[in-house]
Amino acid sequence: MSKKRILTMLLATVLLLGALAACLADTLPETYVESPIVATELPPNDMPAPLFGPGITVASMAEPPSVAPARHSALIGSFMNAMTHNGLFRVDSETLNPVPDLVSEWSAISDTVFELRIHEGVMFHNGDEMTAYDIAASLEYVRTYPDQRVAHGSLTSWEVIDAYTLRLDTGEPNALLLNDLASHGNFIMPRSLIDSGHDFMAEPIGSGPFIFEEWRAGDYLRFRAFEEYFDAARFPRIEYVEWRIIPEGSSRTIALEVGEVDYLVDVAFPDVARMEGNDNITVQQISGATFQHFIMNNDRPQFSNIYARQAIDMALDREAMVEASLDGFGVPIWTSMPPILAGASTENTRSFGPDAARALLAEHNIDPASLDFEMLVFDEQQRRRAEVAQANLGEIGITTTILMIDFATWLTLTLGDTYDATFANFTTTNLVSFMRNTMSIDFIDSQNRSRMRNEEFTELVSEAIVTVNENERNAILEKASGIANQHAGILGINMNIVVRAFNSNLVAPELSANGAMHMNMMYWNE
Repeated sequence: MSKKRILTMLLATVLLLGALAACLADTLPETYVESPIVATELPPNDMPAPLFGPGITVASMAEPPSVAPARHSALIGSFMNAMTHNGLFRVDSETLNPVPDLVSEWSAISDTVFELRIHEGVMFHNGDEMTAYDIAASLEYVRTYPDQRVAHGSLTSWEVIDAYTLRLDTGEPNALLLNDLASHGNFIMPRSLIDSGHDFMAEPIGSGPFIFEEWRAGDYLRFRAFEEYFDAARFPRIEYVEWRIIPEGSSRTIALEVGEVDYLVDVAFPDVARMEGNDNITVQQISGATFQHFIMNNDRPQFSNIYARQAIDMALDREAMVEASLDGFGVPIWTSMPPILAGASTENTRSFGPDAARALLAEHNIDPASLDFEMLVFDEQQRRRAEVAQANLGEIGITTTILMIDFATWLTLTLGDTYDATFANFTTTNLVSFMRNTMSIDFIDSQNRSRMRNEEFTELVSEAIVTVNENERNAILEKASGIANQHAGILGINMNIVVRAFNSNLVAPELSANGAMHMNMMYWNE
């Protein structure tokens, strides 16, 4: 079989700009109307698509911290949550816009009140039929956990109208409502299990295309197709998915080459050329929407001075980091937010310059030795870029140490104020969401891991959230972007390139810039 390499894109992320810039603009109507917006009609529930073939084995570098949707903020966990659960909306793979999922129709009654009707006959894995009462209970449930506090930040209240209709109130206009409703943090669970105190960490029960079966920590997770899935157009076409955890990159590559696994979520970049030369393997690449960055805990004394943070920014060689950690599969950046998103600005950015960094420290009487700190990393890619940073910072007199920890520990430690610095990834489809989640004062102790405390910036983000007009909102975001770049609370390193590799007999029709690949849409060629 001839090798296929599909969706290859140039490294320049500007190719993705047009697609993502429209995402937020299309989220809410410019003029609210009372007539409903009807979702795509579903095929009859009693006519599900058949299972076309055997299951697939997937390999990833890390396992999720949790399989319960509201109990983590990890991208790898969200991939698995999408297998077992549904949200009111989901993110479209091509446009990255939120589109109806459980919702059959919805209408904007005012600029703050929305009425949503869900499809009838949606079944949970435990046999319950989903109603609006399950949605209300799920929205209340997620508010009890801090991991996904950002996912329900746009809602103030909700009301059940009837068994299949819910009314949501944002309190004030909110441009993030549909994005939040598509988040895994707002996936829907059965009210009966919530009320009974069911352990969703041990057994996640949703309405998704796959049923969770087993998790052997450090080894694998297993899911099987849900034969009563409500959406025939997205009905699973494989019998099961076994998700294997293989931390070492070359071991994942070999497992694919010898047929032990069928699909690699985390591709070892040094092995890409070799896999591209293998007719039995498809390598898939697209420009990504993941912002890979360096976080300084602004509450730590080393990073309390803006000039110290700016000097560190100028000392870090982004190109060397991308080459060392990603073998060049990334686009170096110098902004404090994803530059591919509408509203991002390059105002007040700096560039690589060790001499300028040393001069800035001297100008403000900052002793480099007083800035010594520890960097947390949780995988080999981060470790390699930390080693480059260590060498860069050593050149301007700052001594650093590197501590490698597991991902679950990293998630816990970086929510607090006791760590110094770390590397992180954040995937988003609009700038308002990114700014709110990662830099707003309101989300310290949640996803604002830098503990950035810039009141002017937070006020601008709050203003952007309630501004429905796209041009007006982008003007506000550009001003906030300039403030964030000047503040240097977090430092952009690169935008990612999404790379997947899989058996060439496997058809994987959906891969999005946020990394999601929707296992239920995959199938085997006969």
